[in-house]
Amino acid sequence: MLEVQNVSKKFKKQEVLHGIDMKLDNAVYGLLGENGAGKTTLMRCIAGLYQNYSGKITWKNKNGEIEKKYYQKIGYLPQTFEGLGELKVEEFLKYFCAMKKIDKKLEKTEIERVLESVNLLEHKKKKVASLSGGMRRRLGIAQTMLGNPKLIMFDEPTTGLDPKERLRFQNIIAENKKNENVTIISTHLVSDIEYLSDKIIVMKEGTLLGVFTPLELAKEADGKIYELSEEEYENVKEDVLLIKISQNVNARKIRVMTDQPMDYEKVEATVEDGYLWISR
Repeated sequence: MLEVQNVSKKFKKQEVLHGIDMKLDNAVYGLLGENGAGKTTLMRCIAGLYQNYSGKITWKNKNGEIEKKYYQKIGYLPQTFEGLGELKVEEFLKYFCAMKKIDKKLEKTEIERVLESVNLLEHKKKKVASLSGGMRRRLGIAQTMLGNPKLIMFDEPTTGLDPKERLRFQNIIAENKKNENVTIISTHLVSDIEYLSDKIIVMKEGTLLGVFTPLELAKEADGKIYELSEEEYENVKEDVLLIKISQNVNARKIRVMTDQPMDYEKVEATVEDGYLWISR
């Protein structure tokens, strides 16, 4: 279990995290918030890259005992990941195997396992520098999974991936669930995590707004969502929050939210609606 207790973080005089409290068990967590919400800073604190924060971050094993320096054994994909360009893909992963103290006898099998999972096995002899941006991102995902760590964190993992590779990433996370670890996926895109996550952590301006199941988050916007025609929207646009404009065969539909009753038909709220409502 990962415990984050009253964690605050300052850069010079600016506080960017404000008393974050949460307990995370074995599950997949989406970490959701707009750019600048403090997601990356929180993950770097958890990863041990920032240690001059106030509060406490601990990892407890199955017996409830605190493990010191747990962050030396986690899997972490930072937001910016370039890799060691002069190394071949295989050499690069051997480097990370050594850092993670993976048994030499298991090294080859483990490298092939993670390369297969991200569709890079046939490129293992290529230099990292020769890979495309999307392929380097996939390599970053692969190094994160080495050794099946108990805590895995992805910071904007689908950046630079095409739709097919986004789906592959979702399949990797779904497959990884059986390993019983804490997985945190940071993003500002609800679509990246709503079907992957057991729970969703929502942040805004360095503050934790809550930890929800996808259903709980959608319910936050229950009774507040309407789908209007263009003409109907023109009549109420000063009093509602525009969410989305969609086009079907017949006409454009405008999705809006408001907590004021309107004489229009309500529609079912989604996870994205719930997120937009509580973070408005």
